[in-house]
Amino acid sequence: MGFAVVVDSTCDFTQDEYKSLDVHMVPLSVLIDGETFKDQFEISSEQFYERMAAAENLPQSSQPTPYDFEQMYNALVEKGYDGVIAIHIAGVLSGTIESSRTAAEQVDIDVRVLDGARAGATAPVALVVEQICKMRDEGATLDEAEAKAKELLATAEFLVAPETLENLLKGGRLSADQVKNASLLNIKPIFTFNEKGILNAYGKAKGMRGVIKTFVSEVENRTNEHGTLRIRFCHSGNLKPIEDMKAALAEAGIEYIDGGTCPCGAIISTHLGPGALGIGILPANA
Repeated sequence: MGFAVVVDSTCDFTQDEYKSLDVHMVPLSVLIDGETFKDQFEISSEQFYERMAAAENLPQSSQPTPYDFEQMYNALVEKGYDGVIAIHIAGVLSGTIESSRTAAEQVDIDVRVLDGARAGATAPVALVVEQICKMRDEGATLDEAEAKAKELLATAEFLVAPETLENLLKGGRLSADQVKNASLLNIKPIFTFNEKGILNAYGKAKGMRGVIKTFVSEVENRTNEHGTLRIRFCHSGNLKPIEDMKAALAEAGIEYIDGGTCPCGAIISTHLGPGALGIGILPANA
């Protein structure tokens, strides 16, 4: 029957995309003011944004258990799959991959568990998974898909800028003085995942307009270096910056393949806060 593709909820596909791509998802959980929800199952991204805005404390996340993954893998055995490609949020960001690996050792199916690494999570991982689904549909073997997934996960990039800095302050990524100074000057920090999947500072820009200008410049540089890019846009509750960025790309005459738009799920949005703009980038010929 071929292999199945499994992800966790930080991949941030829409429900329609999970269905159309035939991707199986195991959710992380999020704790908000004493209530626990399964990400994307018991709380949507939009509902999470509302709860996060009203929450007294920063939401916390927890990884799926090995049993959660074991149930998924056994269900895929029953459906007749010969193997599984499981692609997860970077191991430095969550213990999700360890739960998946533990479960993989307990089931009667060949499960290849891959770390999101430089792709990290959300839009870049989604771009990679989409390409692996295409390979699956074209008849690729499990070995071929695994090798390609590793290559793409090391190639995909993520750029993201928060609209507000409150969650970065609460999460300890920025100090109170840094937030005060940046807010006074309307400075937006820009982050990226490094080769291990750690969210690192990439640069800064003056306001969201400056962020969009920086993103367009980075896309142009990578297009000149790698050729046409596949770009997936993500946000945490505000589509306007994405609309503005698409207009800026068109004005600059930059051609790209639109890999879709998604709201960031609870796990990533907890770090970024409301109103963030992010892009996943993957060379189309990769």
